[in-house]
Amino acid sequence: MSEMKILAYGGTDVGKVRENNEDNFLILNLETQTSGNIEVPASLEKGVFLVVADGMGGAAAGETAALQVIEASRQIGVLEGLSPFEVNVYSVIEAQKRCYEIVKEKPSFMGMGSVATFAFLKDDIAYISQIGDTRFYLYRNKTLELMTEDQNFVTELVKLGIITPEQASFHPQRNAVTQAIGAVDEIDPVHKKVKLEPGDMILLCSDGLSGMVSHVEIQLILDSSSDLQDILTILIDTANANGGHDNITAIVAKILN
Repeated sequence: MSEMKILAYGGTDVGKVRENNEDNFLILNLETQTSGNIEVPASLEKGVFLVVADGMGGAAAGETAALQVIEASRQIGVLEGLSPFEVNVYSVIEAQKRCYEIVKEKPSFMGMGSVATFAFLKDDIAYISQIGDTRFYLYRNKTLELMTEDQNFVTELVKLGIITPEQASFHPQRNAVTQAIGAVDEIDPVHKKVKLEPGDMILLCSDGLSGMVSHVEIQLILDSSSDLQDILTILIDTANANGGHDNITAIVAKILN
């Protein structure tokens, strides 16, 4: 098998309604131990760590919680000798600890938290860990598939047959997540492995994107250009054009060989 490589671009936008941006993201290249856009194909032999975090609990608190997730992930991501899922889980544990310490010092931040999607890409596997309602999409052969499941109240209602998926989109409690880093004592990330193929595109995003841009629109945008920076810009612009009700964050990546 030829060595897998990756290109990756990330961006975030405050949106049209919120005053503060409580989202954050990380693209960490383990080969160079640097973070930021990967504009020249990078090897996946050592791994690339992608994280999207969406904070909550009011402007300062939500922003702080999401930042703790990203800084913890940056710290844990470069440690030697951890398996990909261990990197994800230890990042959660470290972020949880940091949030707890901050709340101890600033009781006004009580209740702050952050949902997050962690994707450690190594060789030809994406190791995904999910907390809350940020998302991981896989775009392959012109087909977009959501690889994570939102951990929120309405998803549970749909599973129980109480409401339909269509009703879930407009449910008043659609943003009520069932777990978030820093906001609850016990966190139980949901893990998934996805085999990668050359030509695959990956999208990690906050619900400010997935809640504003439909599945079909996302698929059309990913198909509209071969330039990842263009795609990222169009995704964020479309979320804003459709209302921009929340902060918008996305990482778009392409797998090459």
